[in-house]
Amino acid sequence: MPMGTEPRQPKTKLSTTIVTSLFLLSLATGIYFWKTSGQMARQNNLNELRADSLLSAKFRLEGDIRSLESQLESNADNSMSLDNRITDLHQLLDQRDHEIQLLRRDKARLERSTQLHNRKTDTSTTRTDSLEKQLEAVSDKVDWLSENNSLLVKQNNDLQNQISHLNNTLSTTVSRTTLTGDAFFVEATKGNKKETAKAKKVKTLTISLNILSELHLEGSQEVYLSLTNEQRAASIPPLRTTTVSLATTNDVIPVHATQRINFDQNPQRISFIVRPGTPLKPGKYRASVFTKDRYLGSVDFQFRDSFLFF
Repeated sequence: MPMGTEPRQPKTKLSTTIVTSLFLLSLATGIYFWKTSGQMARQNNLNELRADSLLSAKFRLEGDIRSLESQLESNADNSMSLDNRITDLHQLLDQRDHEIQLLRRDKARLERSTQLHNRKTDTSTTRTDSLEKQLEAVSDKVDWLSENNSLLVKQNNDLQNQISHLNNTLSTTVSRTTLTGDAFFVEATKGNKKETAKAKKVKTLTISLNILSELHLEGSQEVYLSLTNEQRAASIPPLRTTTVSLATTNDVIPVHATQRINFDQNPQRISFIVRPGTPLKPGKYRASVFTKDRYLGSVDFQFRDSFLFF
């Protein structure tokens, strides 16, 4: 073997070892960063899901608080107006009672005067007739005031009943609103079944509520879900429209989902599932539930717009 060829073999082995070590080090580093980037992506998705859920809960609570405050203010204004009317009626009743007492004293005085004149002379016919006419006029006025007094008493009783009804309604409204707010639940999910608060991402909208036995609903009835916007118009194209006969009016509502419910099985919870055919627009929505002749409650919720990175 010629001289000078033996030292090349250790150098070649050393180079191969270095290259192999560098390759293994690069491979290990790549695997480590690949695992780290996957964990960060999963953590980012989890944080986005939590943020969307908290935002949806915040919107529901804010809507419930605004609805309750509006009802309390309306009922307080009605109660104050009725209190003022009752105070005025009491004052008018007191004034009429005082006038009736005065007229009754005048009537008694005129009756005594008439009797005295009749005993004194039979020739005072003209004066007696005049006094009798006055007496009849006073009697008519007393009767008229008595009838008005009875009417005012009846109005006062009616107003007292209205106040009692409003007070009962106020206490019941606070309790029922609280129950309704707790019972309603709105869940919006994307195509991958994850919750979202972004309008364009919503693929499935689930709305559920409790039907309480205190509502005294009976038998098998059709229940309608109606989705409207702030202008009370249909927020998405409805399946159809229907007329519901409420206590004071007949309303035509858009229907987005229906169920036949047996209300003899109370209490129970029902759910509606709506799959919008078109992307939803950002803004406030209201889900209302009806039967043919009853309003079962509603819940407000909101979807936000989608941005570039979140």
